[in-house]
Amino acid sequence: MGRFSFWNLLKEVVGMLNESRKLFLKNKKLMFSVLLFYILLNGLLYLFNVLTITPEITTLNQDLNLLPTMDPSSPEYMAQLMKVFADFRLFIISSDIFNAVSFIINLLSVLVIVHASALTYKHENVKFKDFVVLILKSWKGPLVTSFYISLFSLGYLLFFVIILFPIILSSLSIASLFSLVAKVFVLLVLFALFASYLAIVWYLSLVISVVEETYGIQALGEAAKIVKGMKPKLFLLNIFFGLLIFGLAQIVTLVSRVVDTSQSYAVTIATGLYLVVSTFVVMFLLMTYTVAYFQCKSPHGQDVESLRDGEYATLPTTSLLGGALP
Repeated sequence: MGRFSFWNLLKEVVGMLNESRKLFLKNKKLMFSVLLFYILLNGLLYLFNVLTITPEITTLNQDLNLLPTMDPSSPEYMAQLMKVFADFRLFIISSDIFNAVSFIINLLSVLVIVHASALTYKHENVKFKDFVVLILKSWKGPLVTSFYISLFSLGYLLFFVIILFPIILSSLSIASLFSLVAKVFVLLVLFALFASYLAIVWYLSLVISVVEETYGIQALGEAAKIVKGMKPKLFLLNIFFGLLIFGLAQIVTLVSRVVDTSQSYAVTIATGLYLVVSTFVVMFLLMTYTVAYFQCKSPHGQDVESLRDGEYATLPTTSLLGGALP
């Protein structure tokens, strides 16, 4: 009986992924444009990291490595130490800029992807300028909700550290090293699983903040209220997407370790592919949660509008984007 129920749950998860696929294909020009826009923003952010932060880290490490070779009582040592402080200050400034721009890009991406998905799902057409106005008018909701999600995430991380710290202190000897690694691994797995469970409400609250005039604690409460019957499906979806992104990151890490410095282009290509695929995965995740939102809001958990094959009605992209798309 349990195996049969789990099999049905898996079929429902596959069905939800299929609905999201149909949503993407329902207006391919719009969705591909949104995807390219998202990839472009993340690509620019990656270039900023490669051209600015990475060289600063290299310079900081080189200056730090020179300190042990110098006489601490010499003026050169003090000058080198001041140079290290200056390098570190520059790195902190660049990191703050990177984090701020990354947050803005993520917020803008959520707005664009969810609005495009919702409009496509409901067969609604708006002109490009109206689409931009719609995004500009609804930025406050996701911003406030993201702030609360960040607070909850920080609290959850601190809770994990509080649990982990005593375990590390009690297993400092070499004899208990294997036991420590095993305990930390189990805790990390449990931490990731429970984080995937909490993310159900977090992701859905972001969709609510975009689609409705509800945000913050109210959006989180609304998400927790309407999602009850769909938690198992969305939990498995979060695990699936999480494992997919984790696996892609491990492939890039493996490539960067295997190839030598003369083949740095291989790392660049692998990183670029990871950027493109992970961007599509995140977009598909938000599309899936948009579909889940409409299913949760419908009377019996069914689609508000069917997306079955043969019922596609491709939206006139020119009316939505003002003919700007090729």
